[in-house]
Amino acid sequence: MSTFLAFGVFGNLINVYMFTRKDSLRNSCSLYLLAASVINILSIIWGICPSLYTLNNIDPATYSFIYCKLRLYTIHTLLMIGRSLMVFACFDRYALCSRSIRLRSFCVPKLAIRLIIAHIFIWPLLTLHIVFLQNFIQNRCYMPGLNDVIYAFYSVIVAGILPPLLMSIFSLLTMRYRLELLVRLNAVGVNTKRDNAFMIMLVSQVIIYVITTGLYPTMTLYRAVTDGQPKSSERQQIETFLTFIGGSLLIYLNPTSAFYIYFTVAKSFRKDCKFAFVRYYRRLVGQRVSPESKVVQAHTVLHVIHDTHV
Repeated sequence: MSTFLAFGVFGNLINVYMFTRKDSLRNSCSLYLLAASVINILSIIWGICPSLYTLNNIDPATYSFIYCKLRLYTIHTLLMIGRSLMVFACFDRYALCSRSIRLRSFCVPKLAIRLIIAHIFIWPLLTLHIVFLQNFIQNRCYMPGLNDVIYAFYSVIVAGILPPLLMSIFSLLTMRYRLELLVRLNAVGVNTKRDNAFMIMLVSQVIIYVITTGLYPTMTLYRAVTDGQPKSSERQQIETFLTFIGGSLLIYLNPTSAFYIYFTVAKSFRKDCKFAFVRYYRRLVGQRVSPESKVVQAHTVLHVIHDTHV
């Protein structure tokens, strides 16, 4: 878990640096990714640090009523904001390569900023029911009976089905319209390597999300439905192990791995990172930085589709 904390915060800080550059701030999709990176940092810190604290200390959930009520609520809210932002980023990419002028009008920074702010205010209200479902009884923090079942079904639908489904739909539509666009333009003046990198990055995000978030809601629903049934000690151990893997490891792998996904699958993003950090290092040591117009610079994948509409 400490490895997730270190690599997750480090990777998302690099994302924040990359997406706060002047060119990136003009791109609506990069604004969603920037906001998602900030939310990822918060969710990683708030999700992992208390877990590390309980390794050598008493779990605050066993003696603090407020902590019991807010712990799951805040973690879930942060994770859902990050997931929803990624859905909007996928929709932004789909809208940008759509034939519809009305859809493309959604891909403006001002609207993206408004929607990001709306996420911050709306999701805490949508997840407020978790505070009431969570009970603190006799130094135990848990969801009894029907509350557990309600949360399980909610978790499966809202976290396990809707985000990956929407991401997949918008990703497939993006690839479809992107290919149609390339055919219409006959690939004249279009860098297909960048396009391929964009598609790989897009699909990789969806695949990683499905892998890392599917187990926890599934196990939550399974344990809620089978609660009260006689279980062998071996079955209980397996359930506990799978719940730990899904709820304590895989669920944080998605926000932790964002930067490393981009860096691994997108050559354009790697080149852009290299250029940005070389430029930053030269400024630190006092070397003269060449104007960007005189430097062979690789544009990030975030600007690929914009190039094709020029």
